[in-house]
Amino acid sequence: MLPINNKYSRGFIAAGILSLGLLGQACEEFEYSPYEIRLREDEKNINARNLARIHDLGLTASDTLRFILTADTQGFYAENEQLVAHINQRDDIDFVLIGGDLTDFGLTKEFRLVHQDFKTLKVPYLAVVGNHDAINNGKQVFSAMYGDYDLSFTVGNSRFILLNTNYLEFDKKVPDLDWLEGELQAAQESENIFVISHIPPTNKEFGEENGVRYGQLMNQYNVTYSLHGHNHGYKLHFPFGEGVPVLETAATEKLEYIVFTVIGGKVSFQRVLI
Repeated sequence: MLPINNKYSRGFIAAGILSLGLLGQACEEFEYSPYEIRLREDEKNINARNLARIHDLGLTASDTLRFILTADTQGFYAENEQLVAHINQRDDIDFVLIGGDLTDFGLTKEFRLVHQDFKTLKVPYLAVVGNHDAINNGKQVFSAMYGDYDLSFTVGNSRFILLNTNYLEFDKKVPDLDWLEGELQAAQESENIFVISHIPPTNKEFGEENGVRYGQLMNQYNVTYSLHGHNHGYKLHFPFGEGVPVLETAATEKLEYIVFTVIGGKVSFQRVLI
């Protein structure tokens, strides 16, 4: 064996120590498994933290409310960056809603990449869960990052109800239409009601047995708009009669989004193409 003070031995030992150090550093920087849920503080409870920011805006029933609807950010990272940059050029938006399918495979890395873009918005954003977000261990990741699958809040004179409609991925136990009806009853003092979910009620993946009752609830409680993603293209239709517009927004890969303007009881929207 060569003596420890041999220059070649010293160099070999130093290189070994450096390699071990780099390996340890790499283990800290990269996930051990694509299914591991290891989040930074700014990646936790995003919906709750951004709801607090929306509340802090102090919007009243007499104020103009303007929000954006987009959806299906899944894997379209370059387009997401462009869309966020375009929204940031505006100074008239109060918040952004993402209508589900943030990811393709429900992986933490995918959720993280989407949040890295959307956290740079000048305004708060909230997300509803999509069917792709609920595969692998995506349900757990979404819960850790965004919170409850079903959520409601009020801004000014408008009530927003975020509903999990991923029927197949949740063992046909959603959408929870009893919960929705309770929320709609509680929202009757609001001048405008928006129900936001990923899968539209006209899709088979919504659960055909749920579509009829959903439509009845929309009409019974005078819902202003039923808003969705999932189909990756823009569509405005009236499957439950002229009183309830159902609007589907395009995926971010199409480089477009919808801007809603609420002035009192008057609601209008504009389709924005980047």
